[in-house]
Amino acid sequence: MSAPNPIATRELATRGLGASVVALAVNFALGWVALSQDLVGSTEFFQYPAIAVWTLLGMGGATIVYRVLTRRSATPDRTFVRVAVVVLLLSFLPDIGLAFAAESVTTSEAIGLMILHVPPAIVAVMALPERSLS
Repeated sequence: MSAPNPIATRELATRGLGASVVALAVNFALGWVALSQDLVGSTEFFQYPAIAVWTLLGMGGATIVYRVLTRRSATPDRTFVRVAVVVLLLSFLPDIGLAFAAESVTTSEAIGLMILHVPPAIVAVMALPERSLS
């Protein structure tokens, strides 16, 4: 079933870009706090370039998923929130795997990486949907 009024491409691109900037700023701030306060025991993967790449990939993916949902779902906003929660939970699995598979990755680094997945998910859910989620 198609949504009656899919969001305009330009409007969604603007929302996605704005959300990406916010998510990137929050993740850089969290990264700075973690690194400057020595909260992560190693930094093999916890580095600014990786933070930027993965944050932007996640936000781009979220924007594309929302676009698809606005064209194919009768309830794109509600469905997007559900998808975002599932994807957030699944996104923790590689970091948990790193903690077990890579000897150089400390538990604190894996937890730090998992924490960096949360702000983009929250920003995407707040910025991309068209209507109130209530």
